[in-house]
Amino acid sequence: MKPGEGVALGGRYRLVERIAVGGMGEVWRAHDEALARDVAVKVLREEYAGDEGFLERFRTEARNCAQLSHPNIAQLFDYGEQDGSAFLVMELILGEPLSDLLDREPVLPTRRLLPILAETARALHAAHVAGVVHRDVKPGNIILSRAGRVKITDFGISTATGRIPMTDSGMVMGTAQYLSPEQAIGKAATPASDIYSLGIVAYEALAGKRPFTGPTAVDIAVAHVNTPVPPLPSDVDPELAALVMRMLSKDPEERPRSAASLARVLDDIAVRTPSTGIPPVLGRHARPVDVVDAVSGATATVPPPAPAPQTPAPQTPASAPQTPAPPAAPAEAAAPAPAPEATPPGRAAAREAALSPVARWARGARRGLATAARRVASPVPASVGRRWAVVSRPLVVLVLMVLFALLGAWFADSVWGRSRSAPPPDDAGRQILVLASPVRDLPRGIIDHSPDTTTTRDQ
Repeated sequence: MKPGEGVALGGRYRLVERIAVGGMGEVWRAHDEALARDVAVKVLREEYAGDEGFLERFRTEARNCAQLSHPNIAQLFDYGEQDGSAFLVMELILGEPLSDLLDREPVLPTRRLLPILAETARALHAAHVAGVVHRDVKPGNIILSRAGRVKITDFGISTATGRIPMTDSGMVMGTAQYLSPEQAIGKAATPASDIYSLGIVAYEALAGKRPFTGPTAVDIAVAHVNTPVPPLPSDVDPELAALVMRMLSKDPEERPRSAASLARVLDDIAVRTPSTGIPPVLGRHARPVDVVDAVSGATATVPPPAPAPQTPAPQTPASAPQTPAPPAAPAEAAAPAPAPEATPPGRAAAREAALSPVARWARGARRGLATAARRVASPVPASVGRRWAVVSRPLVVLVLMVLFALLGAWFADSVWGRSRSAPPPDDAGRQILVLASPVRDLPRGIIDHSPDTTTTRDQ
């Protein structure tokens, strides 16, 4: 089957426009007539139609993509075969591949590159967790959508755990410029191989060129195995340069242990990148240092005020008689602002003495509650964070309530006396007892422990 405009695949996907051509297939923009939406369709190239080997590769790619579900991986919708050919139906990503961006800007700013690398690493980690190794990570397979999200595509030569490999022993699959050393010598690709390929992408975007070149693909593959990686330019951040060199290590064991850990390191470097690039987005979980850096960066970028233009004084002709300027009048001393009239101390003391203890306590309580209300309603500084504010405000209110309760109890004891439940000090030696005795004439009541008192037992 020859793909072309107007051809309907599977009775519902009508090809509209060819987007790209790859090694095995062509990518077309198509219209899904059943769901009335545009999709991307990868169709097997005409010269490979009917070839069982290429048909099986398309089936393998469909099975591997069907296992993956991640925001940074192009989603697979459908798979079908028609007239000896095969096609994959995927989501249509409006954007451009990273390779087109590098053609326009060979060297990308660090602030722009780090999010691309981090999102690609997260997508690779999702594939690795599902047991899928991409084996062909390169700028052409990293799509930058118009919404700013990264999508990786083309799992055509990917491998999956537990499935029969589609390559013979010793056969090399992949793009030579981004091939890992173990793949170049015919070993099986692992997740560390994808990390190496992503390191080549990072090196190319930072240096403006690939680390290894050669006249043929074989020469480039040999360079990946034997030639040391050239150092990055000196203006690259040292921490980022060291990370890229780790990714490009010849030994897979010396590379980052996983794509997820690589993404976390890239995120940390992005936070510490100088604010000359795009400033970090400060959300509700922003750390205090992020807020301080943003404020200091904004302060540093404020331009100084331009000096006011000076108007030159008019020149006096030399022939004209110069009248001496009158002496400047002495500047009058600024009169001090009148101080507010103070309340005479005698009147304030009389007013304070006229207040009852209850009124004084009520006034102090009102002032304390007003101060507490102002502190509770005051905005929490950004360095504290909203999480601590949710806990600290009710705690402060509870502590203030307990404090005022204790103060109220103390004031009540000082004004109305101690509680009746506490015995007075002068009656501490007396007890109220009820004596049970068969003798009716014996008195009951207060028993005094003074020496001149006798009890029934003494009689």
